[in-house]
Amino acid sequence: MRRLLPILLFLAAAANAQVRPEGMRAHVRFLADDALEGRGTGTRGFQIAAKYVSAQLEAMGIRSSQQTVPFRATGIIPDRSSVTLTHDDGSTVSLKFGDGFVNSGDILRQDATVEAPVVFVGYGITAPDRQYDDYANVDAHGKIVAFFSDAPASFPSDLRAHYSSSYEKAKNAAQHGAVGTILCITPTDEARAPWSRRVRQSKLGSMYWLEKDGTPHGARPELVAGVTLSQSGLAALFQGAATSLDDVFKSVAAGAPKSMPLPAKAKLQIASRHANVQSANVVGLLTGSDPKLMGEYVVYSAHLDHLGISEPVDGDRINNGALDNASGIAAMLEIARAFSELPKPPRRSIIFLAVTGEEKGLRGADYFANNPTVPAGSIVADINIDEILMFHPVHDVTPIGAEHSTLEAVVQKVARDQHVEISPDPYPEEVVFVRSDQYPFVKVGIPAVYVGAGYRPVEKDRNILEDTMQWIKNIYHTPKDDMSQPIDWSVGAQVANFDFGIGLEVANADARPTWKKGDFFGDTFGTK
Repeated sequence: MRRLLPILLFLAAAANAQVRPEGMRAHVRFLADDALEGRGTGTRGFQIAAKYVSAQLEAMGIRSSQQTVPFRATGIIPDRSSVTLTHDDGSTVSLKFGDGFVNSGDILRQDATVEAPVVFVGYGITAPDRQYDDYANVDAHGKIVAFFSDAPASFPSDLRAHYSSSYEKAKNAAQHGAVGTILCITPTDEARAPWSRRVRQSKLGSMYWLEKDGTPHGARPELVAGVTLSQSGLAALFQGAATSLDDVFKSVAAGAPKSMPLPAKAKLQIASRHANVQSANVVGLLTGSDPKLMGEYVVYSAHLDHLGISEPVDGDRINNGALDNASGIAAMLEIARAFSELPKPPRRSIIFLAVTGEEKGLRGADYFANNPTVPAGSIVADINIDEILMFHPVHDVTPIGAEHSTLEAVVQKVARDQHVEISPDPYPEEVVFVRSDQYPFVKVGIPAVYVGAGYRPVEKDRNILEDTMQWIKNIYHTPKDDMSQPIDWSVGAQVANFDFGIGLEVANADARPTWKKGDFFGDTFGTK
C-alpha cells in the first residue's frame, strides 16, 4: 500500500487539476484588447502577446524561450494587377482586383505574368487511394488550370480535408505541368465566406517562412501566378463553355465535376511588394519526471497571431481575434498551469507552443515541425487548440484527427473519465483538419488531434450548429470577434480540461502513440 500511495495521490491531484473559466476569460481579455492591435504576424502587438505568454509560463515555473521565424512577406499592388480573359470568339473581358479576382501577392516574383489556355480540372485532385483523378482526361501541360475548392463529399472527412488543401492542389497542378492556377468558388462557398471578406483579407498579404538559403518554403516556381475568381469573374471564365456554369455548380455539389478545356485564354498579371519579416514562436518546456521518457515530448499547440489591422468593418479596423485564437492560447495557458500544479511532473516532457503565422497559412507551426527545438523524432503527439466556440453549454466535444492513430483510444478513455460525449466533425466542408496547426505535425509523421466544442446542447432549445454557421458567416475573421460577443467560458474550460486529460494520459503512458495500420496519413507521412 505504501508503494501505491504516491500513485494514488498523483491521480487524485490530476483529477482535481481543473481549468478555470475565469482564468480563460482573463487571458482572452488581455490578448484580445485593442492595445494589441489584432496580433498580426511580425507586428508590435504580436510581440506584446508573445511576451505576455512567456511571462505567464515563467510565473508557473515553466521555462520559456522564443524561436525566431524568418519570413518573406508579400502584398499585392492592385492597380498594377489584372486578369484578362480572351475567348475563342475573339471577345475579351478584363477583371479588376476586388471585383473579379483576388490575390495576396506572389511570394517569388515582384512582377509575375503568365498567359495560357485554361483547362477546367474539377476539384484539381488526383487521389489514387480513392480511384479519383480530375486530370485523367485532360492535358494540363503548359495550361492554366481552373478548379474548385473542397473535395468530393464521398471522401472521408479528414481525407476530404487533405485533398482540399491549397498545398496539395498546387503540388498536383505543378506535377501535371500547369503554369498557373485559378481557384473557383461556388455560391455556397461565398455564402459561408462573403466575397467582401476575401477581398479585405487578401489585402493583408501572405507570408512564407524562409529556408537557410533564403528560399520561401513550399513555394512552387513552376506555377507562375494564381488568382481566385469572384462569381462574376467565374461567369466570364465559363462564357461559351460546353457545360454551363450552373450545370458545373450542380456537378460540384454532386461531387462529380467533369474536367474539360475552356474556350478561353487567360492572362494573369500580379504585381507584388516584398519585405523580410521576423516573428517568434513561444516555446514553453515542462521537463518530465521519468529518466527514460523525459527525452520524449507531448506538444500542446495554439496560434497566438490573428489578422491585425485591416480595412474597417462598421468603422472598426482591429481584428481582435478573441475566439480565433486568444481562446486557444488561454486554454493552453490554463492547461500549463494545471500541469505545473501537479505534485510531480508527468513522465514525458510537455511543450507549450504558441505559434505565429497561422493566419498566413500555418507557417509558424510548419516552421517548428520542420525545425523542432528538440531532437527530431522525439515529439510523440500534438494536441492542438484553436478557435474554441463558446456559445452555450454542450454535452460533447469533436476530436478531429484522433481516429488515425492510437490517440483515439486515449480520447475515448478521457471521454469516459470526464463523462463527455464524442461527436464527429459536423462541418466536413470546412476542412478543419488541414486548416489548423495540427496539420504540419501530421505532415512530418506526428500523430495529432484537435478537439473542438461539440454541438449537443444542454439546453434543448439551442441550435449550436446554426449558431456556429452564423458566427462563421458574420463574425469569423472580422473585427467583431472581440470581447463584446456573448461567450460562455464554461464551454472553453470543458474543452481545455479534455485536452489536459489527453496530454496527461499520453505523457504518462508506457508507449508513445502510433498510427493505425493501413491509415492513409500514417502510410503517407508516418515514415518521416
